[in-house]
Amino acid sequence: MTTHKPMVLVVDDEAMARTMASKLLEKAGFLTHSVESGEECLRFVGLQRPDAILLDMLMPKMSGLEVLEKLRSNAATKGIPVLLVTAKGQADFVKQAVALGVDDFIVKPFHSLDLIARVKKKVATPLSQG
Repeated sequence: MTTHKPMVLVVDDEAMARTMASKLLEKAGFLTHSVESGEECLRFVGLQRPDAILLDMLMPKMSGLEVLEKLRSNAATKGIPVLLVTAKGQADFVKQAVALGVDDFIVKPFHSLDLIARVKKKVATPLSQG
């Protein structure tokens, strides 16, 4: 019997951040796919539905908030859990992100155990949340 490994889409314009988050999540038992822009994120979710999205707040061309707004306005993607990654000092974005329906925030630099715990909480099935 095979078990489904939850897949997390990691969206960050910084290669080091994508690699670090992906490696941590893979060690914790997740499958990952990473992209470097909001546009790529939206294209990917149009083809394949991840179990969660780890989304950087500040990216060139399309911010994490813009991506979140597009995800939430689309019936096919509005239910995907989105964890927004923010740098300290971006508190002004928090209110806007909450209004758009963000599921959680992770502050950079993040602690590996915190990242894993927050992602696990968002992709857990209702039965496993005990």
